[in-house]
Amino acid sequence: MDLVRPLAGMDAHPWHSFTHAYGSAEDMPDLLRALTGTDGDAADEALSELYGCVLHQGTVYAASAEAVPFLARIAAAGHRTADVLELLGGMAESEDEYGLVPGAVRAADGNEPWQLTNLLAGWGADAAPALPELCAALPHRPSQAARAIASVAEACALPDRTRAVGSLRAAEQGVLHAAKALYTLVGEPALLLSCLEQELRGGRDLRGAAAAVGPLGSRGAALAPVLREALGRSEGDTTPALDTDTALAEALWRVTADADGAVAVPDSVLARAEHSPWSRWSVVRAARAAALLGPAGRPLAARLEAALGDPVQAPAAVVALMAVADPASLDRTALAELALRSAEQDADPSGACDALEALGFTALTADHLRRVDGLADGDTRVVRSGVEDRIVHQDEALRIRARRLALTFHAGGSALRAV
Repeated sequence: MDLVRPLAGMDAHPWHSFTHAYGSAEDMPDLLRALTGTDGDAADEALSELYGCVLHQGTVYAASAEAVPFLARIAAAGHRTADVLELLGGMAESEDEYGLVPGAVRAADGNEPWQLTNLLAGWGADAAPALPELCAALPHRPSQAARAIASVAEACALPDRTRAVGSLRAAEQGVLHAAKALYTLVGEPALLLSCLEQELRGGRDLRGAAAAVGPLGSRGAALAPVLREALGRSEGDTTPALDTDTALAEALWRVTADADGAVAVPDSVLARAEHSPWSRWSVVRAARAAALLGPAGRPLAARLEAALGDPVQAPAAVVALMAVADPASLDRTALAELALRSAEQDADPSGACDALEALGFTALTADHLRRVDGLADGDTRVVRSGVEDRIVHQDEALRIRARRLALTFHAGGSALRAV
């Protein structure tokens, strides 16, 4: 979702080929641009004009469908969100369609479910008026709608929660998603356990099911035999197979605290992935799982040390070693150097921050502190790769994290010098 440029591609769009209530849609870019501007009066006027153009007296037009993706991104980016969502809702509900394929506007609205449900989920109780629409969307968009229902209803008054729970219990499509939402809302594990068992025994998303088991903790202990059975069916050294094994082992550890199985599987994953250039991130995920084991994962130390030479894998390996290895065996300053290099090379800058946080300020030299300051406020962008539309947002999020680390490290150093 492009929060940085919600109007990306708008000027190149062939608006002249579409019409709204007043004729050519060539004026749409100006209206959408005004809606996102800082002039409140102009935004109010643009919203009123949009209602007249694309939802004129309840009628929708060809230009209405073309405007939906831009309006959805505008709402998700925080520009007049409530007003724009109300406009989108009205367009989706309209059955009075002029000059376009029947259902085109509803289909266009339906192409933006991830953005809109994510937005509503973040609103919490403020999105309570949208609960009926979310419940109505549950049969059609079960994964997105169920998660949003849980997030919104969790912060709502009892009547709204009761209505949401009733819709989730009645779900016939996407039952697993509904079961997850029910567990979030009322702590009801029976349906979720049943759904997860079915998925683990023969579903299409074994890794996703394993990820849902872990948060259950001891409540998921009944699924331990099924998790072990799923591990026994594991085949191959492909990235999906390695990641599925890691997810299953992590779930088994979380529900049983059985160190033997939890160590053996990451050890196998790390060994199988060690020499494959396509499995670098599988090593990262296995290392992150190993970190959960604490001292019980000490047998994995040698495998984790072998991952330190790869800048992508080094940050996760550092975090895991800090959790599982004998502290006296670690050169924390050398580990800090590896974490910083990973960030500076844009290999895993977010993971590098995790590693530096785990190491603490006492592991850092003066040069290290200077380089952390550079990550926080340097002139060069740290995040330089990824999805183009998200690079700026990710880089700024990283800088905020680095600034917090820098403040913590400098404060720690000052306190130490004052002793």
